[in-house]
Amino acid sequence: MSEPGRDKIVNAPCSSCVRKTGHDVLFETSQHEEHYIDTYVLLRCRGCSTISLGHQQLLKDDGKTEQTYYPSPVSRKKPDWVILLAIGYSTSSKAESELGSLLTEIYQAVDGDQHRLAAMGIRALLEQVMILKVGDHRSFDKNLDEFQNAGYLSLLQRDAMRATLDVGHAVMHRAFKPTEEDLKVALDVVEGVLAPIFAHKEAAEKLADRVPPRPPKPKTGKT
Repeated sequence: MSEPGRDKIVNAPCSSCVRKTGHDVLFETSQHEEHYIDTYVLLRCRGCSTISLGHQQLLKDDGKTEQTYYPSPVSRKKPDWVILLAIGYSTSSKAESELGSLLTEIYQAVDGDQHRLAAMGIRALLEQVMILKVGDHRSFDKNLDEFQNAGYLSLLQRDAMRATLDVGHAVMHRAFKPTEEDLKVALDVVEGVLAPIFAHKEAAEKLADRVPPRPPKPKTGKT
């Protein structure tokens, strides 16, 4: 084992900053095997101080390397309201908390390049949200109609949500493999639909409590 100097810095992905940043190397050790060398490095992001572990495996025969990081680098950061929903901070409903947990698992699948699992999870999530809010009307289209009629969707959001649901359907029934960009669009839609339902209402109420009331209009005398 060896302990590197304090000033050693490497460029590595940060799961909190959601990009590559400079990292201080806190500790490093290597293990030599017959065909490869394993190197483990304890890192600290110089931007946000998040601690991570880097692992590099070097193949002795051809010099190829494979690098992994723990926690895995993220391509998209979860909004704070998703975390609060999952732990039940912003709701007393167990069903709503479970939705937050499912959405957290979807982000984990995206970060792990498990795009098909993420797409099926998004379809399941949206179905559960609709049933929770308007009941089960036996089909996606009828649930979607009632969800829009109840005021949870605009016409544009309905079209986007229908397309997002179709991605999960295509994965399950037509062997479709969505790309990272497909999942980015789908999560944009999911966040746009769910945030007003589970996050913005409470935030708006708190904002309204802090805003001073309008002064009464001055009375004008008749002439």
